[in-house]
Amino acid sequence: MKTASNDYKFQHLGQVYQLIEQFELISRTDLAKLSGYAPASITGLSKQLIDHKLVLERTAQNLPSRGRPAVGLSLSSFHWRYICMILSETDISIFLCELSGKAIHQQRYTLNLSRTELLESVTTSLKNFLQYCSVELEYVLAMSVSVIGKLNRDKTGVVRLGNKTLDVELFSALQMLVDKPVYLNEHFQLWLLAESALGSLISHDDVIFLQLDEAINLSVLLRGELLHRDEHKRMNVDKMLMPKFGELSDFIGENLNEMERYQLANQITFNALVKAIDHYLPNPFGTIRQKIEWFCKHIQKENAAALHILEHIADNLSYMLLNLINLFSTEKIMFCSPLLSIQTALFEKIREKIVVNLRQDDLNIDLVTSQYEWNSPLIPSAAIKYEIYAGNLIQNIIKL
Repeated sequence: MKTASNDYKFQHLGQVYQLIEQFELISRTDLAKLSGYAPASITGLSKQLIDHKLVLERTAQNLPSRGRPAVGLSLSSFHWRYICMILSETDISIFLCELSGKAIHQQRYTLNLSRTELLESVTTSLKNFLQYCSVELEYVLAMSVSVIGKLNRDKTGVVRLGNKTLDVELFSALQMLVDKPVYLNEHFQLWLLAESALGSLISHDDVIFLQLDEAINLSVLLRGELLHRDEHKRMNVDKMLMPKFGELSDFIGENLNEMERYQLANQITFNALVKAIDHYLPNPFGTIRQKIEWFCKHIQKENAAALHILEHIADNLSYMLLNLINLFSTEKIMFCSPLLSIQTALFEKIREKIVVNLRQDDLNIDLVTSQYEWNSPLIPSAAIKYEIYAGNLIQNIIKL
């Protein structure tokens, strides 16, 4: 199917917008050189972006000069806004952001995970946010929702949030409230998009992306291309069989049959670790995230029982990563998890175990953390930025 010339125009607008965002302040001359478009085309494209208040002109003069100050283009921070939501097992974080991704308003709401009340909790929180922050929906470009869990096949509802199994439709209710495009995605997918495609800082074409919480999400970037290009962009390692590393392996999986007991997901996901945390580090907390925070605090205190659990996590993660490193010769591993509060201790143990057992002497393994905080609005922002760069949201604006 041929792409209509009008569609190409919106793609070109998105590409020019992306360059302006990347360089923060850039001249039309430099835009023409970097984009490969003719100066006359850049003039026309930039005028449309300015007319629709996506971009504005700014003067830039770093040194005293008698000449006329140079005029550059930058993103507009005065007109369009977008809404981001991060939906987790325990709370809802909502942000109103400028086009740059900077949050100008944010609120956090406690979430009721009852199946019958989840939808009401989400919609009530959003209504409260819109009213409290005096959000003018006329100037809202779109809304992006990042779900720390799993969506249904159509990406319209939540089937798992944290470790809770649900079946709640969200898309239509949210779109009705904001009357703007709504993008509903899993947190891992958006984090992967943000890190691998949208101005990431990793500067590497071969990366293992690992996200650990109530689930294990993993994907591999090889030669700049994601190995899994399906909708969810993840490698299923849940059922990878682990060796028995010690008594914790048996203790954590003692209620499972022999086929499931030593599977990776049944050894180191938060759902699995909570059993060991409750046994070795008694606590009064009711949620998994609170128990994980409790565990991390004890690691920082160098509690022997907590360090024993950390050893178990490192044994399993290093074994899994070694298999992938030997298979793909990947040197960089990017890790994202609430466990990053103990990243120094965790990375030290994983790196030590990998180096000792690595079969390829010429590889220099580098464990790095995400440039984004776990609950950063820049993660759900990735969906909106992607749609702007592709020209889709710009097309919506121009049609208004």
